[in-house]
Amino acid sequence: MGWRDAQQARNIAAPIDQSVTDPKWCKPPSDQLKCNIDASFSSNKVGIGACIRNDEGMFITARTKWFSPITDVDTGEALGLLAAINWVLDLDYDIVVFESDSKSVVDSVTIPKPNDSYFGVITRACYQILTHSTRNFQVKFIRRQANEVAHVLTKAAPSLTSFHIFNNVPTCIYNLMINEMV
Repeated sequence: MGWRDAQQARNIAAPIDQSVTDPKWCKPPSDQLKCNIDASFSSNKVGIGACIRNDEGMFITARTKWFSPITDVDTGEALGLLAAINWVLDLDYDIVVFESDSKSVVDSVTIPKPNDSYFGVITRACYQILTHSTRNFQVKFIRRQANEVAHVLTKAAPSLTSFHIFNNVPTCIYNLMINEMV
């Protein structure tokens, strides 16, 4: 059996999850919202960005914030997810898919393991909210290329006030949003 035959056999035996391999943003299922989250790290600040879109891919709202001092990457990404979950709860949305390009955060929230670090405390808090809430929330891992809107928001976050909510599409993500809707 050649390499090509082995690859075809492997693909038939183990179908690939498109959400992990597809490098572009996808609309959520009907009647659901999607909240993309990311964090960025500069020399002295952690920027957090989140963007909520509906099942047609239309912008609902976005949020940025930053904090200092800087943390490690996993902790910053986990703090971003926790902030996004709490924000969505405050907005009173019911069916939301949270997407993050941090596999370690998504894995720790969806399949928690004992971890007494600050990272573990944050991901456990996310898990507790997700499992004890009456809302239908999911957390999924996506590739960085499918999370560009949230990533660009995080880069803009440190230059804005610490906490900023956008009710209209911010200019920094406008073209990305248009391209992702096609």
